[in-house]
Amino acid sequence: MDERMRREGSLSVNTDRVFLHVATSFVENTAIGLGLDKPQALSLTLATEEIFEYLCEIASPEKAVHIRCRSGGYYVQVEFVFFVESFDLHAFNLTAGGSIDVETNPDEMRLLIASRAVDRFELNEDKDQGLCLLLVKEKAYPALTDEPVPPARPLKEFSVRDAGPEELKIFSQLTDFYYQRQITPTFLQYPGKLVDMVKGGHYQTALAVDTEGHVGGGIVWHWRNARIVEGFGPYVFNQPTQTAMAGRLVEACLGAIARTPAMGLLVQYPTHDLPKAYFEPLGHIQVYRENESKVVLNAYFRQMHEDAGAAVWSHPDLQRFLQKAYDELALPREIRLMKHQGEFRSRHSVLATRFDLAHNRVDLRPIRPGMDLHENVVKHLKLLAQEGVRNIFFVMDLAVSWQAHFTPSLLQNGLEPKMVLPYAGKGDEVVFQLKGPS
Repeated sequence: MDERMRREGSLSVNTDRVFLHVATSFVENTAIGLGLDKPQALSLTLATEEIFEYLCEIASPEKAVHIRCRSGGYYVQVEFVFFVESFDLHAFNLTAGGSIDVETNPDEMRLLIASRAVDRFELNEDKDQGLCLLLVKEKAYPALTDEPVPPARPLKEFSVRDAGPEELKIFSQLTDFYYQRQITPTFLQYPGKLVDMVKGGHYQTALAVDTEGHVGGGIVWHWRNARIVEGFGPYVFNQPTQTAMAGRLVEACLGAIARTPAMGLLVQYPTHDLPKAYFEPLGHIQVYRENESKVVLNAYFRQMHEDAGAAVWSHPDLQRFLQKAYDELALPREIRLMKHQGEFRSRHSVLATRFDLAHNRVDLRPIRPGMDLHENVVKHLKLLAQEGVRNIFFVMDLAVSWQAHFTPSLLQNGLEPKMVLPYAGKGDEVVFQLKGPS
């Protein structure tokens, strides 16, 4: 990672309103210093104000909150670390707006405002460090325009190597020209964002280039977590049918991660150029367009190291699907069944919502369980349908036992398990997709 992009600032203050301006000024000025434009920095500042006010309501003034503002290259994140006995994240649900009474629950409204001001949020809990609420705001980048695309010519000879910033921009343009957007990740539509992703060390690329600098193809990958690498591509532009370019691009990616701890390479946005012999199929999803036509995306996986085995949690209704998936992948897994047996649940469940507007897609992820989880799922699906979202997914982490509680509600509301993604979260993940039109 470019050291100029590895910057952060931190602040620790008591949860007392006398420090409100100190906290908001710190986040605003630091975010701008880390590269956010004024509007994006103000969004983070607004979220900080609402969260700090909320903490002042639920925590005593003697309690401290630690605020850290960090650059991610193409985004800025703010972390709030604190200890409180009760922290209800109900307002972070996409559907919370219509269920919060401003007069009787003004504090929940603060969390609602904060959640709408950022691109995504994450909550982690540690018995020693307390709660960590992470807010992320991405930088604003210009999208691809209708400017002429640099010509892609068949390359008689080429080498596969790292790319410079301007080559990455050309690669982004060519990918958008030669491939449907339904099968390419959204970030490839923003050349400057791709450059910052690579410069910041979050993503890596390999391009096929001839001696004159003409780009014939490329592949992109990044560490999804500490155990799994996710790849995109390979992309081949106007090359002969029998070219070995796609295989060499994949080999470059595999070679880069072969001596790392990565357990495997996951490809969820493959192209028709992907050499299937390198991978095991995981399953498929169907991406629906506005005209009701669809594109089938098959996911693939390449295991890099021997799997020593693991335990996963499953509701009984999902057991058969998981057993079949693990048998086909030859992954040693102990499937532990669980179901709710009257133990305590908090009142409200929480679902994180990640929008992908370019693909008309939403991914739902459980953040907290609660007594209202069935109602919460129904409300989210209803609201997303009203908003015209055609592609709705739910991602469940099998290493987190309570997430299995959502299974019956998902199945009852038309969400089908489509594939298992090895190591994709804290453990393996299951991807559910809402049934589309027949």
